[in-house]
Amino acid sequence: MTIWNSHSRIEAAFKKQIPDRVPKYEGSIEIPQLNPIIRGQIEPSTVFLFSPKQIDLLHKNPELFTAFKKYAKKGRNVFRSAIPDVESMSKIHRDYNYDMFLYVPGLPIVLKDEFFQDFYSEQDGNILRGPNGRLIWKVSQDGAHTRHGFFRTPEDWDKYIEFDGEHPGNFLLVEDAVKKCMELDIVPIFSVFGCAFFEELCGIFGFETLFKLLVKNKAFIKKIVKELNDYSIIVAEKILERGGKFIYMTCDLGYKGRSIISPKMFREFFKPGIKKFCQKVHQLDGYVMMHSCGYVMELFQDIIDTGLDALHPIEKAAGNDIVEIKRKYGNEITLVGNVPIPLLTHGTAKDNYDYVKYLLENVSRDGGHIISSSHSVTQWCKLENFEAYNHAVEDFGQYPITIN
Repeated sequence: MTIWNSHSRIEAAFKKQIPDRVPKYEGSIEIPQLNPIIRGQIEPSTVFLFSPKQIDLLHKNPELFTAFKKYAKKGRNVFRSAIPDVESMSKIHRDYNYDMFLYVPGLPIVLKDEFFQDFYSEQDGNILRGPNGRLIWKVSQDGAHTRHGFFRTPEDWDKYIEFDGEHPGNFLLVEDAVKKCMELDIVPIFSVFGCAFFEELCGIFGFETLFKLLVKNKAFIKKIVKELNDYSIIVAEKILERGGKFIYMTCDLGYKGRSIISPKMFREFFKPGIKKFCQKVHQLDGYVMMHSCGYVMELFQDIIDTGLDALHPIEKAAGNDIVEIKRKYGNEITLVGNVPIPLLTHGTAKDNYDYVKYLLENVSRDGGHIISSSHSVTQWCKLENFEAYNHAVEDFGQYPITIN
């Protein structure tokens, strides 16, 4: 007889089996009444997981990054003052009976020291600049941020990027996190830099430069995708060897109503590497979940073909119909989502309660579903709506699901 806890519940969902109740996941919960510290939309990290303020600190004190790499190589955890521990980071999740949350295994060791000599922030981290003062990143007061790309040419890539997947700094937090999460009964899903390629490259080069390279310099794109693939596979192996089980890749593929990238480009440049990554994780008994905001229907069969175990968040506002997706693909991939952020932000408590009931009845009923928001619970979501969402899961989320 299975003893149900967060770990067995999440694994059952990834296997498309039916646990005792519908599992719950959120990457982060940022409602100010619950979490006044983390404001991920207003104070985002860059694609390299450094905040603009941290980049500025390392720009002014370049010896710090060298020291970090040195101490991390000796197995010393120098992250504790920079990254919240799992107990603090998962407290709100555990208070609301969540089963899984997003955590980082370490910092990606992919940057040369020259990067921090040339990139710096201004205006209290709201603006990030690069060589010759070029605008890289700008954040507005309401959290909207523009990404203009760190690099412009293949020469920039060679100047600033140097992959070191074996460096302990990539996975320094894993063993302590896994051990603590077993005690706390919550599952960490570890984010691996670069394993889905497209979104990271959009952030590194900016949309305009990246798409020019995709058309005019295919050999370079294929070269750097292979470098990212080789690096991310090594990091994933290290995470799984240290007790991790679930790997998170982020790859926003869509706008509202259409894909950002054509299916042809996705198949040519990115699909083979994602498939290779998933195969390696599966060989080590792990699971892979992809996060992709936006419309995913044009690429859905390709997503299935990569061997991904789960897809998050099936964003309703972008035009995805999670009930139709469950009907067509529910036997092939676990769905994670999709309580709409607009509903959590602008709707009523009853609206949210009723929508979650709808998901439980039409998506969760046969298993293979982890309930979640359609992104993360941002600071603009209303507390009463978030609580209504959770109350509905408590009231109707036990298997077998019966809703009159």
